[in-house]
Amino acid sequence: MPHANHSAAITLRNRLLEPLLHLGVALTGVGTVLLGSILPQLSTQWHLRDKDAALLLLVQFTASASGALLVRRNLWKALAWGFGLFAAGGISIFLLQQRSLPVFAVYGLGLGLAMTANNMIAGRRHPNRMGAALAIQNFAWSAGAVACPILVAQFLRHAASASAFGLIGLLVIPFAFLPFLADRRDLAASTAFGPAPAGIKEAATIIYFALLAFLYVGMEASVGNWMSTYATRATAWNFAGGSLALAVFWAALLLGRATTPVMLRFLTEHRLYRASVIATIAGISLLLAAHSPPVLLAGSALTGLALAPLFPLILSLFLGEIGGSRNAGWVFATAGLGGAVLSWLTGTVSSATGSLRIGLMVPGAAALLMMALITWRRTDQEGRTTGTQQESILQPTSTGKT
Repeated sequence: MPHANHSAAITLRNRLLEPLLHLGVALTGVGTVLLGSILPQLSTQWHLRDKDAALLLLVQFTASASGALLVRRNLWKALAWGFGLFAAGGISIFLLQQRSLPVFAVYGLGLGLAMTANNMIAGRRHPNRMGAALAIQNFAWSAGAVACPILVAQFLRHAASASAFGLIGLLVIPFAFLPFLADRRDLAASTAFGPAPAGIKEAATIIYFALLAFLYVGMEASVGNWMSTYATRATAWNFAGGSLALAVFWAALLLGRATTPVMLRFLTEHRLYRASVIATIAGISLLLAAHSPPVLLAGSALTGLALAPLFPLILSLFLGEIGGSRNAGWVFATAGLGGAVLSWLTGTVSSATGSLRIGLMVPGAAALLMMALITWRRTDQEGRTTGTQQESILQPTSTGKT
């Protein structure tokens, strides 16, 4: 009887753990886009210039990228630390207000630890259906990102901007105790890593895909973090209108990720990848040309839909070449750094030129660079294939005679 009760308790814990991990991912989605969602009001209340706001984004996303690198062995411990720092950072930002710049590093570090550990735990808990498990995690994150601007717009009708950080900090405190729901199998699987590095070829592959991930997350973060502010300036919309534009962007991203598996039935990964980059360039161009709400919303929707397949495809193509290397974390970390650098650069260019429209040329340039990298690597691979075939033709065929 005691054994039966123990087994029932383990089953209950496992049933609770799965949805709670998904909910935790959704909260990290909220936490990631929260600063960009409230940036117009926060800048007014804290008297921030664009370059000052950009510095907050730089600190948060750089710390988040650092957190991804710190997830190495004990994933559950990293998850607990991540949610703990996430909570502490949010509450401290609320308490310190304008003096909270250094605390955004704590907040971002917690986000990086929690997001990376959660994704890696999902993969190791479901080794036979890793792709599906990670897709659900990614969908949960996107759902949180979509809900954030809508919920924040309602919440800030009754509270100051920094209160949103205090609320999210309180909400994530319980998630720091998720490791107590893990059983021995989960704890053992959380320390399993891939093989050791395989040399120069692996390093070159990691650098190439890390650069692509840097550009992708930089584009997504730049557009997402500055969309609300841009909408209020480009179309003279109020804060609610800016929140709508941001919600459309994240909703389109969510829809695009949900439909990516369907599109892959008709297109190869490489073709969908190139088409998405071209559509991203078109979407950002439409945003830059927007002077009215309908055009802005159209640009927001197209950009979100176009960006949606890129990150899963980058990871799929990367893992297809690199296998199970333990150095894959560098791609995630560099991706987070892209969100920090390009968001900061967008605000810096905006302050220097006096135009956020010009600042948003930064993600546009990133999309063009991504297209150039794709073209260069495709040409390089075709050249190598042709060279190999010519060498094979020129080599003498053995006849078996001496």
